Amino acid sequence: MYRLASLCLVLTACATTSVNEKAGPRGLRADQHLSAASREEERAGQLARWPDTRPGADGTTIDQQRAAGTWFGTWDTAAEHRRLAQIHRSAAAALHAEYEQACDDTAPEIASISPLQRYGISGTPTSDGVLVLLSTGAGPPDRLLAAMRCHRAWMMLDRTDMDDCPLDLPGIQVSAHGDADGIELTISVSDRALVPELQRRAAHDLEVRRHDGAAAHGH
Repeated sequence: MYRLASLCLVLTACATTSVNEKAGPRGLRADQHLSAASREEERAGQLARWPDTRPGADGTTIDQQRAAGTWFGTWDTAAEHRRLAQIHRSAAAALHAEYEQACDDTAPEIASISPLQRYGISGTPTSDGVLVLLSTGAGPPDRLLAAMRCHRAWMMLDRTDMDDCPLDLPGIQVSAHGDADGIELTISVSDRALVPELQRRAAHDLEVRRHDGAAAHGH
């Protein structure tokens, strides 16, 4: 039976660094993923610099001297933090790719404005969402839906003030049809608990449209 004079087992913490970001309804934005990736890389660098490998007076490392005559172990999680950093970078790249695909050559100043704020006229609550009437300038319907997809993709790039945008809610379904008088846009949400929030946000966008329209006409 072996008798050990002392036993020293040193483990680095295996927990991942916290994201420290407030995610939006559809998750972290691209810039938040990149910030999290930077923190994971920084943590990996800190772990890579431990244990202390500076040479001591007798040529052995500082940690070898500390561990002489003892059990000494480490649990290096630097690789795990680098893996998490790569996951965040990949997620950010995917969001940017989605934006490029959805918006194509649409200018950012156009993509940043919701079509509901640009063309909205009035709205009516429905059992699972809202029905919005838009001016003919929003059409044809295919172009309107493309503009909405672009705006929705744009919102995922940065932490913008989109707490009142109905298009930033998860699980929405949108359909549009129009004629010479205007376009009817139906927005519903799969989560019934989000229906009041969808209706509130749609009403907010229409109010912004009315306010901007009144200001443009000097009222």
